[in-house]
Amino acid sequence: MGKTVAMILGIAFATLLIAQQGAIYVCLMGNAASVIRGAADADIWVYDERADYIDDPGTVPAQMLHTLRSINGVEMAAPMITSRVLLDNERFVEAGALIGIDTSTYLGMPRSVHAGDILNLSATDSFAVNDRGYSKIWPGEEVMIGRTLEVNNRRLRLVAVVEPLSPFSSLPQIYTGMDTAYAVTGKEHPSFFLIRAQNPDRSNLVVNEITKVTGLNASASSEFSRTTIDYYLENTGISTNFMITISLGFIVGMAIVVQTFYLFMIENIKVFGLLKTMGASSVQMVMMTLMQSVIVGGIGLLMGLSLAVLFFDWAAGAISAFRGFYLPWDIVHKTILSILTISILSVLVCLRKVIRLDPALLLRGA
Repeated sequence: MGKTVAMILGIAFATLLIAQQGAIYVCLMGNAASVIRGAADADIWVYDERADYIDDPGTVPAQMLHTLRSINGVEMAAPMITSRVLLDNERFVEAGALIGIDTSTYLGMPRSVHAGDILNLSATDSFAVNDRGYSKIWPGEEVMIGRTLEVNNRRLRLVAVVEPLSPFSSLPQIYTGMDTAYAVTGKEHPSFFLIRAQNPDRSNLVVNEITKVTGLNASASSEFSRTTIDYYLENTGISTNFMITISLGFIVGMAIVVQTFYLFMIENIKVFGLLKTMGASSVQMVMMTLMQSVIVGGIGLLMGLSLAVLFFDWAAGAISAFRGFYLPWDIVHKTILSILTISILSVLVCLRKVIRLDPALLLRGA
């Protein structure tokens, strides 16, 4: 009984580690493109040909906006600025991410508002901040619209607290109108143009036309999201670190199950010898043992997945950094496949001794 419990707990631990780390990895990488995915009203992004991803935008000519608006298939076009800034709340200075929005269209602006009114961003020197950023700038304080913050040594007034998709970095996200963004950053040109297509299903045709007419890069939102995620996958060690952790979960689970299962079979070697003497074939013994392993693995799998679901259900509400994190079905499927592999490999490793067992020698020894 004790060995059975040990195998179940080993499988449960391996399941929890594989599912939890795999889900965190997928959600974290998805957050790398949270600004793009959060701009649900924009179908196409136009950017400098040297830009690799959302956080390295370059600049685009401001006068190109009128050209974009005249292209066939474009319903709406608006500029956007992204930049790193310094935030001073009179107690400490920290970095922040500024996003300048065109206040005549509000393309790219999060529409989920926690407090205040985003329409007030049309006023000079006003700003909105994401709720997670508010907690970092004014920790432990209640939301109060109208308070001020120095952004790059320019004093801005808070008009709204918004709830965008969970960002990739922990930097506070500051949203301003374009005029304020130009004044704060000192930039003279936008970082991007956001396009809403008249027919989103034909965005690819509009992308080709924009590239042909302007000479700038243009991508559908989904494609630009993929480009940004690929950049982080290829140029950071995040993937390697998570893969090591997930692999360790697989190895630890495998080691626990194999060791415990092997000891179980050694203790019951006479039983296997008796079954062989009674005419049980190697295939029958493999199938019988495999069934036991799959049942044990299934119980451990359900326990581990339940713990992973409970973790994300709790963390998404209790920890702001985990907001929007969840357990994707794709990770569940891969976790199930991993645990089944552990169960089957454990049987194949341990059964070699039983299959080669000579029941006559065992019975003479008895």
